[in-house]
Amino acid sequence: MTWRERTRDYEPAAYLVSLAIMAASLTLSPFMMGASQFLLVGVWLFMGDPIKIKLQRFIHNRIALLLVSLYLLHLIGLIYTTDFAYAFKDLRVKLPLLILPVVLSSVNPLPKKHFDLLMLIYVASVFVATCISFVTYVRHDYSDIREISRFISHIRFCLNIVLSMSIVVYYIYEKRITKGKHVPAFSTKTALNHYLMWFLLFWFIYQIYIFESLSGYVAFAGMVGATLLYVYFTKVRRTVWKVVGLVVVIAIPIAAGIILYRTVNRLLAVEHVDMATLDRKTALGNDYWHDTVCFPVEDGHYIGLYFCRPEMHDAWNQRSQLNYDSLTHNGENLEATLARYLTSKGLRKDAEGVNALNEQDISNIENGIANYNNFIHPGFHARLSETAFEYNQYRRYNNPNGGSLSQRIEYTRASFHLIKQRLIFGVGTGDIPKAYSQAYEELKSPLEDQYRHRAHNQYLSITVGFGLVGLVLFLVTLLLPYCSAKRRRTYLYTIFLVIALLSMLPEDTIETQAGATWFALFNSLLIFATEKGNESPEKQ
Repeated sequence: MTWRERTRDYEPAAYLVSLAIMAASLTLSPFMMGASQFLLVGVWLFMGDPIKIKLQRFIHNRIALLLVSLYLLHLIGLIYTTDFAYAFKDLRVKLPLLILPVVLSSVNPLPKKHFDLLMLIYVASVFVATCISFVTYVRHDYSDIREISRFISHIRFCLNIVLSMSIVVYYIYEKRITKGKHVPAFSTKTALNHYLMWFLLFWFIYQIYIFESLSGYVAFAGMVGATLLYVYFTKVRRTVWKVVGLVVVIAIPIAAGIILYRTVNRLLAVEHVDMATLDRKTALGNDYWHDTVCFPVEDGHYIGLYFCRPEMHDAWNQRSQLNYDSLTHNGENLEATLARYLTSKGLRKDAEGVNALNEQDISNIENGIANYNNFIHPGFHARLSETAFEYNQYRRYNNPNGGSLSQRIEYTRASFHLIKQRLIFGVGTGDIPKAYSQAYEELKSPLEDQYRHRAHNQYLSITVGFGLVGLVLFLVTLLLPYCSAKRRRTYLYTIFLVIALLSMLPEDTIETQAGATWFALFNSLLIFATEKGNESPEKQ
C-alpha cells in the first residue's frame, strides 16, 4: 500500500482542519491567519486527485477564473508601477484572493455536516474573541474603545461579529429558510441548543452596540434589512402577509432615518447665548473668559463659555498625577479633553467645576475620554455624538485631524483628484501611497502627515489603483457569481455579500490581511465549498 493510499482516509479531515484553523484565526490570531493559508495549500497539494486534475477543474470553472482575475489585475499593475516594495507587500497581503478560489474550486464541496461544523467553529471563535474584548471593556483597560479588539482592527472584528449573527440566524431558522430536513451541527432539536443560539445572537448584537463602530452599525443594519428582504421575496406567499411585510420593510428604514435625522440635528444644534447675561467672575473672584469663536461645541454647548484657565490648571494638578500641560494617556491634549468633559457634565471650566468631578471622572479624562455622556451611554448615540463633534470641527475650523468622518472627507477629495488624473488604468499596484501623498500636497489639505492615508473606501482604492477598468472588473467579481446562478442565492451568501458590499464603502476591506482573508474565505466557501453553492465544471 502506497503512502497516498494509507493517508487517503485522513485527507477530508486534514482539509477541514486547515479551513477551521483559518476560520478561527480570523479574530484570534493574525499569525495563524497567514500560516493556515500555507497549511491549506500543503493539504491541497498532497490530498485527493493529482495536481493536474485539480488544476483542470479550476481552469474549467469560469467563476473561479473570474475571482482570480482580481489578483491578476494587481499583477498587471506591476507593469506601470514604480514602488515595487509596496507592490510586493500588497500582493502578499492579498494572496488569499488567489489561493482560496483556486483551492476551493478544484476540490469536492464539503459535506453538509462538515460545513456546519466549520460554521460552528467560526462562530465559537468569534464568541471567544468577544469575551476577551468584553473583559477589557469591563475593566476599562483602554484609552480608546477601539482597543478592546485585541487581535485585529475593530472594524474587521465587527464584520466578523455581524456575519456570525447571520450564521446563528440561519441555523435558528434553517428549516424555514431551507427546505431540507437535515439537522445542522448546532441542532435546534434540544431546547438547550436553541436557547444557546438565541443567547449568541443577542450577545453579538450587544457587542456591536458597545464597539461604537459606524462600519459595524452599517453592516448590522444591512444584515437586518437583507434578512427581511430575503424572507419577504423567498418565503412570503399569502397576499396579506406580502402587504404587511412590504409595509414593515418600508417603515423600518423610514423610521430609522427620522430618528437618525432628529438625533443628528439635536447634536449639531448650538445653544443661544446672550453674552450680556453671563457671569463675569468665578466663585473665587477670578475673571471668566467667554468665547464662542475659537472653541468648538460639545453636545450643543460652547466649550469656551465660563472658562478660567488658571483655576482649572491649579485645581486639576491637585486632583491628578497627570500634569495639566501634558497629554492624556491616548495622546490627546489634556486641557482640551478636560474642558470638553466639564462642558458635557454641565460644569464650568473653573476650580469649582474641576472639584465637582469624582474619581471616575478624573480617570476618564486621564484616559482621553472627552464626553461624560458618551461614557455613561456608550454605543450608537456616543458614536453619533463624537461624529457630530468632529464634523463641527471640520465645518467651523477646517480641521479634519483626528476625526473619523472629517478625515474620510479629505481622503475622498484626494481620491477623486487622483482618479481624474489617471481615469482609465489608475496609478498601478505599488504607487498608491506615493500618489496620495502627492495629492494631499496639490490640494493643500489641512491633514497632518500622520493622518494622510489612502481612501478608506474599497471602490475608490480600486479605481485609484487600476482606473475604471479595474473598478468594472472588481464589481463584476463581486456581483456576477451571485447573479449568474440561482442556486447560489442562499441566505448565507446573500447576507455575506451585503455585509461585504457595505463594508467597502467606509473601509478598504481587502487592503489588510484580516479583511482580505475574511472576504476570500467566505466568498470562496459560499460559492464553491457547499453542496448547494457549487456546480460541476460542465455547468459553469
